[in-house]
Amino acid sequence: MNSINDPEWADEKYVTRKFGITHTPLYTLRKAGRIRSVSLRCEGQKYGKRLFHIGSIRDFLAAQEARERMPISKPE
Repeated sequence: MNSINDPEWADEKYVTRKFGITHTPLYTLRKAGRIRSVSLRCEGQKYGKRLFHIGSIRDFLAAQEARERMPISKPE
């Protein structure tokens, strides 16, 4: 379900609250290239703000759901 009120990009707190995906799995998915993210950091700054693409998270979850619904084929 795609909510019209959801932002296109959101921080970790929002993602955890909305989808229940906590820090470690979220960053693992990002590192694996399964979801999109961007770091907002000015040149020379030590820290920035990482935002996650909500659409890519929804796509990942939909793909996981579809994969789990696939029937398991039995070897003949």
